[in-house]
Amino acid sequence: MEKDLLSHHSVTLNSLLAEQQALNMRMLLAVQLRDTETQEALRRELEEIALKIEQFLEGRL
Repeated sequence: MEKDLLSHHSVTLNSLLAEQQALNMRMLLAVQLRDTETQEALRRELEEIALKIEQFLEGRL
């Protein structure tokens, strides 16, 4: 059980926002390179992180 506690890292709003910012930068590059496949994958990831941020702010994460 102690191992489970140590392997679980806490999620912070700052970590979620940093992940969102990194995804946005990757999206910008994909747009500049006109890589529509990567854009679609990143769009899905951005939707997921936006949901996590919303859940965090509502106290559900």
